Amino acid sequence: MRGTEGGRYRSIQVTMALAFSVLAVAMIVGAVLIFYSLTEDVARINSRSSTEQLVAQIANNIDGYIGYLESVSAFVTADRDVRSYLARSNGPTGSAGSGASGERERERRASEVLDAVYRSRQDISLAAIFRYDGGFVAHDPTALRNPFVDNEKQSWFIQAREAGGKSVISSSHVQNAIKDRHRWVISLSRELGGEGVLLVDLNFSVIDDICNSVTLGTRGYIFIVAADGSIVYHPQQQLIYGGLKGENIQRIIEGGDVYFAASAGGADKLYSVKTMKATGWKVVGVNYGDELVANREKIRLNYLAWGLGFFATTIILSILIARSISRPIKSLRASMRAVELGDFDIRVDIQSDDEIGELGKDFNIMIAKIRELIRLNTQQQELKRRSELKALQMQINPHFLYNTLDSIIWMAEGRKEEEVITMVSALAKLFRLGISKGQEIIPIGQEIEHVESYLTIQKIRYKDKLDYEISVDPEIRRFRTVKLILQPLVENAIYHGIKNKAEAGKIVVSGRRTETGVELAVSDDGVGMGAEQLQSLLSRSSEPNGNGLGVRNVDERIKLYFGDEYGLMYESAEDEGTTVRVRLPAWEEMEA
Repeated sequence: MRGTEGGRYRSIQVTMALAFSVLAVAMIVGAVLIFYSLTEDVARINSRSSTEQLVAQIANNIDGYIGYLESVSAFVTADRDVRSYLARSNGPTGSAGSGASGERERERRASEVLDAVYRSRQDISLAAIFRYDGGFVAHDPTALRNPFVDNEKQSWFIQAREAGGKSVISSSHVQNAIKDRHRWVISLSRELGGEGVLLVDLNFSVIDDICNSVTLGTRGYIFIVAADGSIVYHPQQQLIYGGLKGENIQRIIEGGDVYFAASAGGADKLYSVKTMKATGWKVVGVNYGDELVANREKIRLNYLAWGLGFFATTIILSILIARSISRPIKSLRASMRAVELGDFDIRVDIQSDDEIGELGKDFNIMIAKIRELIRLNTQQQELKRRSELKALQMQINPHFLYNTLDSIIWMAEGRKEEEVITMVSALAKLFRLGISKGQEIIPIGQEIEHVESYLTIQKIRYKDKLDYEISVDPEIRRFRTVKLILQPLVENAIYHGIKNKAEAGKIVVSGRRTETGVELAVSDDGVGMGAEQLQSLLSRSSEPNGNGLGVRNVDERIKLYFGDEYGLMYESAEDEGTTVRVRLPAWEEMEA
């Protein structure tokens, strides 16, 4: 073949074919790797069988333990002293009198029965009966009900009542039914003759001991998942709750007794799942794939030595071949290095009619396209930068947290327990809703709860200086919004409106459905702003007191997610107050 200018077409196909022939040696290495993979599969099968047996053993052990607790509950249910206490009447012995003394005698007898249950095992932390009429008795006569906890709203109480006399096993939780006692437990609850509920708490450590009684390699472990996907036990439970570690929970609860492999954190994990008969919980054994072959490192080193030998041979031959084609490639390489240094205005000029020449032309076309992509990418990165920065910049003011904690200490020292509980609960809810499990788009109802918790704290801090009202149409609570848009507006209203007002001020948070979507509003009757001050507020990128990006950031985030037709609108007049209206689409995300 001849080129366009009559020169012979100098193809490098034959030259490259020789190089590919040398590289074919790598096929031998591939065959060895396949053999190694088969060896690993055998180890995986053996590991699966062993793990399934251990997981089944743990499931049976826990099932047996739960069965024991159920037999204990049946014993308590049938006991005549317990039935006498529930019926609030004399027992068969007739020794208990009537009135208050009779009630105390029945409580004593029932307490003795519960104490026998408590003493039957060292890992039972509580045995108690909660009567529907408010009566209470525990294995410990000195135990008192927690006055700040409504037990009838606890999940173990509700589930027992709904089960109608059947035992109910609750997942791991902190039990706070008894005053001044907060223990991590697993609860068995059971309704007693329609008169009350029996509660037997099992120390969480017993599950930990059972699960730690087996070893799955060096890093393997056992964990337990409830039918609803909640973690009953995990050796790294705090990391799970903190979002620093994850497991394939969805796949575990959707399947039965399964065995599957999954990657997590760059590691190959093997999951073996066994369903418990008594509770429906799933016991999961986790192995790491890189621990299946005991002499893995030795085998790898052996294969590596062979691979290096073939690689050295290939390199020597490649150098000899590359001499005939290296000049134009070096030229192209030099141009690529210039591009690496940021010079995108360069062009290569390779006077060649072979594939390298065509590659040079393609390189010039590629550089032109890269310049265009850089321009587009710069715009996209700017939007992405704003989106990523908001997670750091829209945090609650540290000074607010410090002041809140100082207020809690001050109230605690003043013995104002109810206010301490209210403020701590509001602060916990504020941070929990602010995190939102890492979600950026949340229901409007959660956003309202978040700002209500914030206002609760500020109300306690400012006392009569601040009042607030929340009036939101329940219909709009299901719609979605960008999180943390109301709290900066309320904070702005407090520090720029109410705080500078001589007398008390009020903030109103409202929400309604409009023809074009949803409108939320934050109004205050503070000092207000003039036109010039209002324009300054909308144009600056941060608040002078360090409260985050402020209203401009809120407005940009809303526009970024929903479009330029949505965002903030301010209305303000000096000495009359300020209203910020938040325009949002009526977007209701469907469940998956």
